[in-house]
Amino acid sequence: MLEKELIKRCEQKDSAAFETLIQIYRAKLYSYLLRFCGDRMTADDLFQETLIKVWKGFNSYNEQNKFSSWLFSIAHNVAVDSIKSRSARNTHSSIIELNNYPDNNSPHKNLVEKETRKIIMSEVYALPDKQREVFLLRLHGGMQFKEIAELTKQPLNTVLGHMHYAVSKIRKKAGKVYEE
Repeated sequence: MLEKELIKRCEQKDSAAFETLIQIYRAKLYSYLLRFCGDRMTADDLFQETLIKVWKGFNSYNEQNKFSSWLFSIAHNVAVDSIKSRSARNTHSSIIELNNYPDNNSPHKNLVEKETRKIIMSEVYALPDKQREVFLLRLHGGMQFKEIAELTKQPLNTVLGHMHYAVSKIRKKAGKVYEE
């Protein structure tokens, strides 16, 4: 079924169409929220809150925009609001549960890959807020830089700069770890 048809049915409060539509974006959306907040329990809450806002907000969706951009902007706003409402920021209090991709590689290679993912995600959480935000929206939200600029209300060049500095910092730190 085409996405546009599903959206029209969702506007008419068809819950089956909503479930089908969300299935298309479920993995990417959850992954983005998980990496944004850092723990599964919070990500679960943010995911549910996002779905509620999307369901209730279909009447405000503009068909001229990409649905994925609208969906991720709602998720982004929910996540930012959640962080603002927390009294203490605890990004390092729990290690992120990183995706483990099963493969048939050697145990040593699996361990190296797992440790690399931990180092990278640790560095992502060490980034300044705006750099982390752009990095996660791009990599886990799958958004274009222009869409990120519109969502975050920043000039495109600023968004590109945030991404450049984020990637540079992560590469630099990851390189130092493997030199040791």
